[in-house]
Amino acid sequence: NSRPMSDPKPIPARPGATTGGIARRVMFQCLAVMSVSFHVGDVGATEPAPEFQEAAGIVAELHGVLGEMMRNADALGYPGRYQLIDPVVSQRFDTPLIVKVILSRHWNELNDAEKTEFIQLFHQLSAATYAARFDSFSGQEFAETGREQLTAGRILIRTELRRPDEPPVKLDYLMHQNDRGEWRIISVIANGVNDLSLKRAEYAVVIRERGFPGLLEDIRRKIQDMENGRES
Repeated sequence: NSRPMSDPKPIPARPGATTGGIARRVMFQCLAVMSVSFHVGDVGATEPAPEFQEAAGIVAELHGVLGEMMRNADALGYPGRYQLIDPVVSQRFDTPLIVKVILSRHWNELNDAEKTEFIQLFHQLSAATYAARFDSFSGQEFAETGREQLTAGRILIRTELRRPDEPPVKLDYLMHQNDRGEWRIISVIANGVNDLSLKRAEYAVVIRERGFPGLLEDIRRKIQDMENGRES
């Protein structure tokens, strides 16, 4: 499922979207300075060592696939776009860590089967969000703007979504190395808006009011809405 890393490609913003709106939409998943473990401060160096090029390449790969999805959106349709982005989400995002941080203390309340189920469902939500939202092309493009080496061996890849006649959307990718030494995305911050931090608060309310089954029901409904073109 591995795809060659590519340079950033042009991708579109949704027609009529504002900078703040796109900032909230661009992230799937992706996406989180939600706890001390994901703190983005304490920059250690402004230019990481050469080995961090791998991390930057992963972000470029994601952008390249999104560009391919956009340029061929109509021909691919939602199923084709999902098929393109699914392996990137699977291989380039550390979804198990992301969901553990999102669920916070509720994670330890789940049994192994529930944890596995939620990891798989959140992965599907992330891929579905990309497939539903990157569905047209109107001349936008991604560009890397910087790299910062953080504490605890993490790195921040800074990029922009540049749009004709509108201010760029800043997209910062927080990355770490997993147990196998592979770079993975653990957060995406769009114009300072962290979608995962919003999900953390939202999911906590759902779990408190309707339990874990209620959360699964909500996520499945969102995925189905995106599949059917009803995502707002």
